Amino acid sequence: WGRNEKGQLGLGDQLTRNVPTELTALKGVKVVSAACGRHHTVFVTDKGETYACGCNSNGQCGQGQVKKVKKGEEDVLLVPVKCPSISGCTKVACGAEFTMWICDGSLLSAGLPQYGQLGHGTDNQYNAADSSVKMVFDPQPVPTKIAALEGKTVTQVACGHNHTICVCSDGGVWTWGFGGYGRLGHKVQQDEMKPRLVETLTGRIQVPSDAIVAAGGTSSFCTMVGGQLFAWGKLKISGDNLMYPVPYMDLAGWQIRSMACGHTTFGVAATVDGEKSGITWGAASYGELGYGEGGKKSSANPDKCMALEGATTLQVAMGAGHSLFLVDSTSDAVKNAPVYAAFQEIDDKAPAKEAGGAAGKKRKGGAGAAKGRAKK
Repeated sequence: WGRNEKGQLGLGDQLTRNVPTELTALKGVKVVSAACGRHHTVFVTDKGETYACGCNSNGQCGQGQVKKVKKGEEDVLLVPVKCPSISGCTKVACGAEFTMWICDGSLLSAGLPQYGQLGHGTDNQYNAADSSVKMVFDPQPVPTKIAALEGKTVTQVACGHNHTICVCSDGGVWTWGFGGYGRLGHKVQQDEMKPRLVETLTGRIQVPSDAIVAAGGTSSFCTMVGGQLFAWGKLKISGDNLMYPVPYMDLAGWQIRSMACGHTTFGVAATVDGEKSGITWGAASYGELGYGEGGKKSSANPDKCMALEGATTLQVAMGAGHSLFLVDSTSDAVKNAPVYAAFQEIDDKAPAKEAGGAAGKKRKGGAGAAKGRAKK
């Protein structure tokens, strides 16, 4: 459900859905996980296959090609299409306009290479004009193994808008892509065209192979052995950047079970002394921190979502202007929660084009809000 102007819902059209809608194109296929980019979605099946839908203008859907279309149009997939070269996939992560697949311990990537976020050692920039200068970034539609990680077994991966972080079985944490605000953790603000080991997270600091990793618009996070969360990059609208990983003391003592990032918002499912909570913070605009009507809209520091207290939050997901919490449905907190019904299930026309520049330009993600009414 949600915005669908480029077919990212995979429902065969470009109409916004205001309520959860069954994806009939994948009926009979067992989907075990999925990831969303700015305008594309990738699904992983129990057989290790992947399907993608939405905008493929930069090859982010991993179809092996970007179809030629009329001027002013984009290559879009209105229903999920199998990624032909992907097999043995266990996890997928999406940046704004690129995708990462973990397949049999190897990491593959496709999509927009502008900042080096694909990890292949180049941004694939070239001059597209004969008699003038028009620099563009060549889309990379074929999922390709990242050579710099050859011989490593990749276990975890997360993508920000234009950067990537991964963890290997030996505990190494690698980052690459857009380096602004220190989000790569290498003590410098420079782009990395291929994976670079985060040296701060070596030696005495040990990272487990099943570490929780997350990436926001300008930040990165990773848990250590013992559960301590480390953070780096730009975490707040104002204030200094963290140029290398440091302990995130606001959540000291909490065992992080799931973490997700929006552009400037953050959420975790965490446990301390047997207490299980859903916790959010950041600069929000649409109530996505879940503090309730009359509650604060933004929070500089982590705070509990009181509506989730008493329920076990299993997983957190965050978008540009919303948050999702997967919770144990047997708790009283869930049984007594209000149920929201949309005024209109399907918008009768496609939404206006999202604000922002053309593909390949730096821009902030937008977010829309649908109105609804609560009922018991």
